[in-house]
Amino acid sequence: MQCPVAKMIDSVRPPTRKQRELADREKLILDTAQTMLHQHGYNHLTMERIAETVEYSKGTIYNHFASKEDLVCSLSCRCITNLIEIFERAYQFEGSTRERYSAIGIGFSLYHQLHPMDAQNIQTVKNNAVREKVSKEKLAKMESLEQKITKIAQSIVQDAIDCGDLDKKHQDNVSTIVFGCWSMHYGALLLDQSDIPLHEMGFSPVVKMLWHNANIYLDGYNWLPLSTTTDSNNLFKKISSALFDE
Repeated sequence: MQCPVAKMIDSVRPPTRKQRELADREKLILDTAQTMLHQHGYNHLTMERIAETVEYSKGTIYNHFASKEDLVCSLSCRCITNLIEIFERAYQFEGSTRERYSAIGIGFSLYHQLHPMDAQNIQTVKNNAVREKVSKEKLAKMESLEQKITKIAQSIVQDAIDCGDLDKKHQDNVSTIVFGCWSMHYGALLLDQSDIPLHEMGFSPVVKMLWHNANIYLDGYNWLPLSTTTDSNNLFKKISSALFDE
């Protein structure tokens, strides 16, 4: 089973020392910006503060990123790239199409539990006031990554239709099924990271509630095997261990 966006790395030249140094410096800049965003928020983040912290000139920072908006967009791209790797693992998961698709939802929700700032970075870039200042090249890169991650999810739905786990009448609903799950998980995780006291309101733990709701959602499409015939708790643990070995 080959993931539709799996990378071909048969013959890749090893990076030169200069390329490694540039990559290490860019990672340092991104990691530093991420820490600043986590500790002080978006408005506190400036290229000058980053330069002072990493002990490089401001010009050196601008050699990597044209603006702080481009920098935050790069953080979002890094997050989506990490999610693509998890989605590829979900695609390769040894199980039914429903289990593989469920692995995408579990991977998405657990990743954002482990890295809550990543979701906030993506949300920041979606803000029109920020987005209009991001370069076209960075936006194009982010959109390309988003298309890749969507394609993986759509491919599993199509696999389910092709093998009969989903009725062929849903052929025209592939994107609808994916959008429904995406909006459910994305919205719930944003709520989880808000100041709303979800625990006091009885909405906790969010990841487990998402798992339950996702099963009800997929049961509604009669995606086999139904959750009523599956040990959902053990399946959740099995998938979580497969996606996150640590």
